[in-house]
Amino acid sequence: MENKKLSIASSVMWNTCGSTFYLGCQWLITVLVVRLAGLHAGGILTLAISVTNIWYAISVYGMRNYQVSDVKNKYSAGTYLYSRVITIGISLLGCIIYALVIPYSLEQRACIILYFCIKAGEAVFDCFSGMFQKNWRLDIAGKSMIIRGIITIVSFSAVLYLTKNLIITLLLVALLTAVAIAIYDIPRVRKLETLKFDFKSKIVIDLLIECLPLVIYSSLSTSIASIPRLYMERILGNELLAIYGAVATPVLIIQVGATYIFNPFVTLFAEKYNNNDIKGFLKILAKCIVAVCIISVIGLVGGALVGKWGLNLLYGSTVASHVDLLIPLIICTIITAVSWLFCGVLTVIRGFKGLVISNLTAVLTSIVLSPILEKSMGMQGASLTLALATIIEIVILVADMFIILNKKSNR
Repeated sequence: MENKKLSIASSVMWNTCGSTFYLGCQWLITVLVVRLAGLHAGGILTLAISVTNIWYAISVYGMRNYQVSDVKNKYSAGTYLYSRVITIGISLLGCIIYALVIPYSLEQRACIILYFCIKAGEAVFDCFSGMFQKNWRLDIAGKSMIIRGIITIVSFSAVLYLTKNLIITLLLVALLTAVAIAIYDIPRVRKLETLKFDFKSKIVIDLLIECLPLVIYSSLSTSIASIPRLYMERILGNELLAIYGAVATPVLIIQVGATYIFNPFVTLFAEKYNNNDIKGFLKILAKCIVAVCIISVIGLVGGALVGKWGLNLLYGSTVASHVDLLIPLIICTIITAVSWLFCGVLTVIRGFKGLVISNLTAVLTSIVLSPILEKSMGMQGASLTLALATIIEIVILVADMFIILNKKSNR
């Protein structure tokens, strides 16, 4: 099998470029849907994204950091792949049931289910990307994201422009995403790994049980941000949700960009931890925190200087009139990026208990505060809820991390 490893710098570069490009295309979709089909369609897409993010978290099972930090190859590539097919199937069923039970319109239900089909493709790619990362071939993952980003944005904009129908548009995007993965990713994974389903049920069940705390944590983590939006759709309505989602989407580049810088270091974190090199472990963590800080400063300055102009250019005056939402949302994304960093660290050091407790506490905070703050503060209440819940999460994560590292260094 072919394995031409890249340097850490090259891996970070390719992963960051590909991920940022793909994220940019996902963001551009939220701009185009408002421009091409109006705020009503924009609200439906925002709702679909918010709902499916929770089910996507279940489909990926929080397994990516576990997979790439499995440096001793406890589980085979086939086991990871087979487990992913199982979790996607369960998530799809759950998403369909949820969409049918909650009193959504037929259009909302169809868009939620179809958007999850797009996310299911991303879940398959996430498993493949873990294989690329373990082999230090994130250049393949980066190129894949660029290809799928181009396919997504071209097909979405063309079909929505011609049909003005969000259901048909999402259906076509889902189909093309699956084709792209089949043509580009699968042949390249086969050159690095023995890509076949491992049907040894006991091994797959062992993996799913071992990672159960991770899917609980990842589902809770996704819910922290989704809960305020789901309350917003009920309390403030579809159009205000569309406006909030439109303002929020560009700033996600800060949050996810920081995560893309961190992700390639997960395997290195695992190696340092397994070698009991706590000092080296903390040095890498410090570098990641510095990177997050730099991105945060750039985001805050950019938002303050060109925020209103950018929103007006992208969405028009209706959305731009809510520029006051921008800086609080940027702060929320920075806080969330920090929480994701420490969640990744706790996954590497197998601090599963701390992951679940911290995220469960944050979710409960979000459930309690969302209706209270949104009724009294409107859309700003959603941002304040997210910020407070995530800060509480970070405090618990950091405390648990130092407890585990201290025990490790004293052995």
